[in-house]
Amino acid sequence: MKSNKTIILSVDMDVQTLVELTDNLLFTKTGKHLDSLQRVILQSTLEGKKYPEIAENSHSKYNHVKRVGSELWQLLEDVLKEEDIKQSNARSILENFYFSHISNTANDWVNVNNNHINICRENKQSPSPKNKSSPTPTDQNQNNTNPENHDLSEAPDLYSLCDRHTELTTLKQWINENHTRIITILGLAGIGKSVLALQLIEQIKDKFDYIIWRNIDNYPTLESLQTSIINFLSPPDSSSQKTADFSPAKTTNNQLINYLRKYRCLLIFDNLQEIFASGELAGTYLPDHENYGKLFKQIATSSHQSCLLLLSQEEPKIELGNHYCHTLKIYGFLEACKMLLQERNLTDEDRWLELINLYGGNPLWLNIIADAVEDLCDGNVAQFLSCSTLYLGDLEPILERIFQRLSELEKQVIFWIANQETAVDISITPADFPHSHSDLWKGIQSLKRRCLVEKLRETEGLFEGECHSPLHIWKETQSLKRRCLVEKVMETEGSFFTIQPVIKSFGKMLLASEQ
Repeated sequence: MKSNKTIILSVDMDVQTLVELTDNLLFTKTGKHLDSLQRVILQSTLEGKKYPEIAENSHSKYNHVKRVGSELWQLLEDVLKEEDIKQSNARSILENFYFSHISNTANDWVNVNNNHINICRENKQSPSPKNKSSPTPTDQNQNNTNPENHDLSEAPDLYSLCDRHTELTTLKQWINENHTRIITILGLAGIGKSVLALQLIEQIKDKFDYIIWRNIDNYPTLESLQTSIINFLSPPDSSSQKTADFSPAKTTNNQLINYLRKYRCLLIFDNLQEIFASGELAGTYLPDHENYGKLFKQIATSSHQSCLLLLSQEEPKIELGNHYCHTLKIYGFLEACKMLLQERNLTDEDRWLELINLYGGNPLWLNIIADAVEDLCDGNVAQFLSCSTLYLGDLEPILERIFQRLSELEKQVIFWIANQETAVDISITPADFPHSHSDLWKGIQSLKRRCLVEKLRETEGLFEGECHSPLHIWKETQSLKRRCLVEKVMETEGSFFTIQPVIKSFGKMLLASEQ
């Protein structure tokens, strides 16, 4: 008897499909999805990576990754009714299981398209393309997303613990409603800029004809960066048209602007701070990178529907007052940090907020410190916090790189603030600052562009809580106040600034070494 099913299978299933199918199967059998680390271990294993590389890429301890991996294989053995699943055979077992499952689904219609599997009941009709003319770029934006028009090859391979809903809402409004032409996502290393950008791309990818991610580190000059982008945007069969439209007489800037007008493009420039000079105030271009400033100005002031997303630890100086340019500073993320500590199985949950506060809510910093909590205190957070001084450990090389970029004036401001007991009011002329009042303001403004000082007026006053120092995760302050975890202790009309405990501690250490 002829079967009512149609099966279209490719030789190999792609990794993401296997991960999603496994996650769905686990949820069906156990009621629980893969957690973020399990998902990373499974995906990396299917890509042929071993535990040491997985641990390094996920900023986790090797023993922790190995233990979670072993538990995952045991779980899969129970669910799949298989024996001896391990890293070396996980992919073949999963592929065999799903192909076997599909081949035995006699009354299902199964389609594997671009390695993605869909299973439909027999009364469903096989999808067929609708009769319509070739879509225009606008049609493509509204109806589908062509992955061939996405070049994320230079984007980092990261996983997120949870979404930054507030920041994503703001970014989508700027792009979709305000048609912002240049957006800078500003924050310290490890705070989550790239993760946020990847989350944003996933939510708005259908709004753009092209999405291109470029890492500034990979391009010695602006011209080489622009050439890479233009080559991707140039249709392979339109060389003659390209020559006609973009003659050599035109500048590379104009060529790129013309493409930004022709298509709606989302360009992401990662690690933008690499075009700025060390030892100078924030946003000072390197001598051979000053042409970036001209490009940014042209993108900001030209008429087009594209968007340039800049990811940087240092704020670029773009024509201010232009409503087509916005900067989003991102700070510590309380929920992600809590989930991170939970994954690391640290104890004393009632002290986690204190630990998160001391290390600025920075997921990278906190992950590094979690290693120290495990190594030194067997995961006991209370014991770790009993240390009389703030422990920096493996954070010191990261902080050294930050301080190497500072100008001498900025270092003096950091050293001065580090020696103050409370936040400083820059509206009052300081008696003990070694430079002029104007220099203090100049240094503060530059440090603010590096996210190294924080203005307390943004939280409507000074707060103190169940921590050794003021709460610095400003995005969470209002929520914490409502939960009675912080208390407002003073009102002020001044302009108060402070620095994170980690920066303060490192600044004191450097100052002591120079004396």
